[in-house]
Amino acid sequence: MLAKESKDGTAPVDILTDARHGTRKNSRQTDVICIGNDTKKVIAYKTVTSEDDPIAQRHEKLGTASIYSTLGSANVTVRKHCHDNNASISKYVREQQPATKNQLDSWHGLKQLEKSLQHIAKGAKRDHGRTWHSDLDDKPHAIRVHASYCLKHCGGDAEKFRTSFINAINHYKGDHSGCPETSRCKTDTAAGRLYNPSKKPIFSDKAEQLLRDAMEKSHMYKNASLYVENMSTAHVESFNTTLNVIHDKRISFGHATYKCKTAMAVGVWNVGKDTFSDRVWETLIDNQNK
Repeated sequence: MLAKESKDGTAPVDILTDARHGTRKNSRQTDVICIGNDTKKVIAYKTVTSEDDPIAQRHEKLGTASIYSTLGSANVTVRKHCHDNNASISKYVREQQPATKNQLDSWHGLKQLEKSLQHIAKGAKRDHGRTWHSDLDDKPHAIRVHASYCLKHCGGDAEKFRTSFINAINHYKGDHSGCPETSRCKTDTAAGRLYNPSKKPIFSDKAEQLLRDAMEKSHMYKNASLYVENMSTAHVESFNTTLNVIHDKRISFGHATYKCKTAMAVGVWNVGKDTFSDRVWETLIDNQNK
């Protein structure tokens, strides 16, 4: 392990993982990075090469298994594991790490939700009222924002998320009985002000049904338990940007050089460029003086 995620180094941790292939096609190396959800530091990583497995698509699972082995050797238990909806990782966590709560990246889930709702918000004129409705043309992004709010306030309860999420339909129909007390539709009314909705109300039964079907069929609604911790792999993707600076995907490196560059990126990320540089020089000077 490279950095402690808990004060005593052994308390259960929540992790974020993602894989980055060294080149765009037929990659010979893949970095699987594990960042602590609390510290946002790299606490473990594994560079998987073609010597470990010639099939690059299998590298992420191999790297993830190695990371769990590393954490286990340090007596660290993983409580929650967030990744970007990789089926092989979900299967590995479910079958090999049953004590760990598998979670999917909420940002990707919300993006997918908004994209799926676009299909009922616009379309050919001949299909209006059948596959899409003009009452819904301002709803895709609004529903995404609403879903994000629901994730943040559901307390990890999947059923509470679903109830709050689907309540958006009642809100658009003018029924605010299930809306949060802090929402504008409630506070304006309580203050004696006329609530003026920023989105189109839904009057059409067909529009309501289209929206309800789309929301209930969404991956986030059907698999709410995989999103309710509202975790994100954004910091891992940010770390991958650091990797891109240190080793360009357009250049193929030998395994030893590649691993060295990955280690440099981890050092820069965890302690900063200047501190990492100072420590490298101090180590070199100490070695020369021995």
